[in-house]
Amino acid sequence: MNSKIKKILVCLDLTEMDQVLMRYARHFCELLGTVEQAWFVHNIKFDYPEEAESLMAELERPLPELISEEINERVQLHFQPDSHDISREVLVTDSSSTAQALTEAVNKNDIGLVICGKKISYQGSGQVAKKMLRLPAFRGNLLMVPETAPHRMERLLVPTDFSALSAEALKLAHRMATGAEAWITCQHVYTIPMHYFPYIPVEGFRESMEEQAEKDFKKFRQGLPQELRHIPCEFTYSKDRTVAQTVYDFAVNNNKDLIIIGSKGRSGLPAVLLGSTAIQLLQFDFHVPLLVVR
Repeated sequence: MNSKIKKILVCLDLTEMDQVLMRYARHFCELLGTVEQAWFVHNIKFDYPEEAESLMAELERPLPELISEEINERVQLHFQPDSHDISREVLVTDSSSTAQALTEAVNKNDIGLVICGKKISYQGSGQVAKKMLRLPAFRGNLLMVPETAPHRMERLLVPTDFSALSAEALKLAHRMATGAEAWITCQHVYTIPMHYFPYIPVEGFRESMEEQAEKDFKKFRQGLPQELRHIPCEFTYSKDRTVAQTVYDFAVNNNKDLIIIGSKGRSGLPAVLLGSTAIQLLQFDFHVPLLVVR
């Protein structure tokens, strides 16, 4: 993955969430300083009855054209031309699968980052992002932004299992931190499977696991660019919670502004599989944005 993101795509659904995403996308572009083009995409998924076809035909212009005009007006409010010189494109599609339509737009236009909304009090299922991550064809990075997300990037959290994608997530975090003068923390979660508790001395085994994790992190750090080798790592023991729950607790308790996580780990299993940490984090109703690195 190229840590310099030059193109972003913002997923719009014509609700109040669109303004949240546009404001956050603008802030993100200013922070990153590498974005050259922003796409704003809405997929029309409207199964109207046959008797309504005559009403649709009476529209002064085709529905996609009317929606494009509305989105353009909203974009103008949040992305004023300035020295950043970010070009803007509006795309309205008409597909039975929004996730598939967005994936095709991402791949066709070589999009580096997709920004989606994560609704908490607003109505919405939030299924599109999860569906995209499950699509093997989806090649972008995915940023989920809660409606309450502050425009702040002072504390970044990068969960790591010392995999190649963990390194890529750390590189992207460093790029973002450079623009925001932010502080990055890695977190490694280790656990002892519950079915071993009756047979092993837990405390002694826990100590040896943490020692091994520290050794693994030192080795992992040696493979990073020099400017990333100073980043600290917190080693967190998870006794009876999942990795995702442990990351969630750490992020909330330490006031993190963004979680950046790889979509697959050392096992090589992709994040499209149910039960992955990234997918589980997407399902939590909390206020920290989540960036999944592919």
